[in-house]
Amino acid sequence: MARRQIVTMLLIAQLVGAVTVTIGQMLKDPREPAFAIGLVATLLGIGILVAYRRGWEAALAVNIVAVTVAVGLGTPEKFVRDYSALVVLVPPAVAQVLAGPRWVVGSALGLLAILSLRAGPQDRFLTAYINDLRTFGSFALVVACMLLSRLVADMALREATANGARAEEALRRADAQAHELRVQAEALREQNERQQRLLALVATLETPAVALAEGVLLAPIVGPVDAGRAEALVARLVRHASEQRARLVVLDIAGASNVNAEVAQALGRAVEALRLIGCRVAISGLSAATASVLAESQVSFNGALTVRTPREALEREV
Repeated sequence: MARRQIVTMLLIAQLVGAVTVTIGQMLKDPREPAFAIGLVATLLGIGILVAYRRGWEAALAVNIVAVTVAVGLGTPEKFVRDYSALVVLVPPAVAQVLAGPRWVVGSALGLLAILSLRAGPQDRFLTAYINDLRTFGSFALVVACMLLSRLVADMALREATANGARAEEALRRADAQAHELRVQAEALREQNERQQRLLALVATLETPAVALAEGVLLAPIVGPVDAGRAEALVARLVRHASEQRARLVVLDIAGASNVNAEVAQALGRAVEALRLIGCRVAISGLSAATASVLAESQVSFNGALTVRTPREALEREV
């Protein structure tokens, strides 16, 4: 239940109590001052309730002061000097719900002050609540309990507010991190899609073999070559040569870069595979660096013809 609803219910209960006391005093003796005080308190309670419902928060402070004054002035005379009454606990109880600890103490002290003034100098300003230490101790204990309960409630409210603020901050950070992760994931997805499109384009545009003459295929290898690309080129080249029943396949590696031991071994397997399907193999475009790699890798192109250019391999075939 929201605080505003609780406060409204208290103001309504307080108003009902004032009306009940006023009617009771009217039935008993309307000439007593308590009747006029109860009537004024009822009208003031209606005004405070309407003002609070319209958003005037200061009405709560006015209400505590009004209740304290009404109880202090409206308490029958015998409950001021001779006997104690539970009605003196009403102001601090109302302050406990509507305001803070200072209002609880202030309403209790204010009520005792009003009652002391009513007792007057003829009784040395002593009332039934301060003249008897037992009554005063009980009253002080109840007010202290109200004060402590209000302090505990305020502390719990502050902790709940702080926890709520921390939870909201954590939620905001989590949302920000989630948004950042979504952005990063989307960027990675777009990057991956672009890479896949580029790979697909490369695979589409990369020609494993070009027919130079009847039964003669040229396989140009251009750009950086890694082990994965070398294996893929070899597989396509062997399949293409088999499908076209090629007699001679020219591997031109003049445009290949970063040929390492793994790539050299893959080319050696390509030569062997082509020879196994009945093709003669010529390798062109060997640079000094590539030759050094082949020598260091101990890759031997057994049975393969080494030429400077694809044209030279074609001339020898003719």
